[in-house]
Amino acid sequence: MVFLLVVLTVLGCIGVDLAIRRKEKAAAEARTVREPAAPLPSLTTQELPGGLFVHGGHTWAKLDSSGAVQVGLDGFAQGVLGRVDRFELPPDGATLRQGEPAFAAIQSGKRIEFVSPVDGVVCAVNERINVDPAEARKEPYEKGWAFMIRPSNLSRNLKSLRIGTDAAAWLEREAASFTEFLSLHRAVPQEVGATLPDGGIHVEGIMETMDGEILKIAIRKYFR
Repeated sequence: MVFLLVVLTVLGCIGVDLAIRRKEKAAAEARTVREPAAPLPSLTTQELPGGLFVHGGHTWAKLDSSGAVQVGLDGFAQGVLGRVDRFELPPDGATLRQGEPAFAAIQSGKRIEFVSPVDGVVCAVNERINVDPAEARKEPYEKGWAFMIRPSNLSRNLKSLRIGTDAAAWLEREAASFTEFLSLHRAVPQEVGATLPDGGIHVEGIMETMDGEILKIAIRKYFR
């Protein structure tokens, strides 16, 4: 009965999301004058699949037909991370809590932790992302999943997650916020890498060049 209620809750969220998307599409098609859509920030160009929930720590959750939840890093996190040597995945059977460290990216000796979007017990891990981490970055919502978890408080956890247009808009704001954050720390150029000709900062893969205190602040601000 509990599982049925959880599934109905998830289906309800997905249904609302799809209805909103259909309404927006119909409204766009009805316009007599069409203006070109403004491009999304480069860190959020990957379209969010329907039914995908996003956590504030930039991990995502997607309910599988078996009742388990697939977990991975969103396009923003994959974009700012850049090259990853390997992912440190949780062991099968590990108990995880929403918002607490669950897995990590290892990059040139640095260890960057990411949180679990839901409570539960790990029931599968995706070792393939360590065979070719670059593929996970290219397809964060398909090949980029890190592990699967058997949820224990899904209906409650979902209330803390974003979905659909709300998630997409939030990711845009996060991309803008991150760029502003880097601009404020240009006083330490050795820690943020090269700048663009117009004085801006390369954001894609920026965490490859970050270290020290600025890296710690970025992790606390965007991945917790």
